[in-house]
Amino acid sequence: MKVASALVNRPASWFVALALAALAVDAPVALADTTEQEEYERKKKEREAAEKARATAEVRESEEQREARERIEKKEANVKAARAKFAAAAQAAAKRQNDKGLEYMEQAWLLDPTNMDYPLNSAQFARALNKTELEFKALAAVKVLAKKNLATLDAAAPKRGYFEEELANANLRLETLRGKLSTGLLKVTVDPPVCEIFIEGAFAGIGTGEMDTITGQRKIETRCIGYHDFEKFESVREGDPTATKMKPTPIPYFGKLVVKVSEADGVTVYLDDVPAQQRVGEKPTKEGAITGAGTKEQPFVLAARKWIIRFQKEGFDRWHRRIDVRRDQVVVVEATLESLAQLDGSGPEKPEPGAKPGAAPGTAGDKTPEKAAPAAPK
Repeated sequence: MKVASALVNRPASWFVALALAALAVDAPVALADTTEQEEYERKKKEREAAEKARATAEVRESEEQREARERIEKKEANVKAARAKFAAAAQAAAKRQNDKGLEYMEQAWLLDPTNMDYPLNSAQFARALNKTELEFKALAAVKVLAKKNLATLDAAAPKRGYFEEELANANLRLETLRGKLSTGLLKVTVDPPVCEIFIEGAFAGIGTGEMDTITGQRKIETRCIGYHDFEKFESVREGDPTATKMKPTPIPYFGKLVVKVSEADGVTVYLDDVPAQQRVGEKPTKEGAITGAGTKEQPFVLAARKWIIRFQKEGFDRWHRRIDVRRDQVVVVEATLESLAQLDGSGPEKPEPGAKPGAAPGTAGDKTPEKAAPAAPK
């Protein structure tokens, strides 16, 4: 509609200029084709360069970096899925299907637990359906997220008023619900302090967190890059706050490599084009240092990522492969090096099948009868 309106309002001179330009369209055709071809070649080179850079990054990407990337990608996918669930909840609400709406909204909340809209709307659905415990849980999450957002906003930020209002409303309603339920306060501390804390699936903080909960066994989870996801149950009592500490286990981002190579004497093992012995240090690091000797008894210990391994020996063809070292796993690489002399045919000739040692080429020893001498002319 906007395009059509723009054309209608054009002056007559504009259409005349357009017609004159159309008459001259044949002149630059060859130039346009050439330009398009150049553009095509340029984009092709850009694609090839991007693909090469991507492949290089893939080789160098450590398992820790891979996990971080995969966590981010998963979170982005969950955010997208949560929006779809939110839309489905809105449609259900429009049809007065509150039970269905609450189901979709809870799903959105679990997918994206740091978005305050989802527990806020879950609380409204729960209140309409008289589900008191669920309303309490949702409002407790709203309280945490409102505080979290306020902590990141300047005093003059326009949205402060919104979060302050929702925080006040949540506190007021929680106070009312406490008169109907047995509730307590759960405080959680995590080492390391970079881990996210979730109580019953609801976001509670990073490093430290506290949340109003219903009394009884409550599930606590922690998640952070470089550490195994950790969960436990804590019994929450009415009255005094219940405090607990969590210490997730670090993920060892290192694997092992054993090399078995023929003609092993004099072979140099390269890892990413650096001789393995030059990488040996007191301990392995994600930057590329290793320990060990590559044997079954003393395997190389190295960062869990993709590596290029190469064997080199004078007089033998080079051998290389891309290997994927996974954490806590052993990769065994077996290689047979081939002599360059045999590859280019300059080595000693192999006797034909059936020939005796020392027999002339093309003969098969005594098994080949001698030819009769030609008869003398009469």
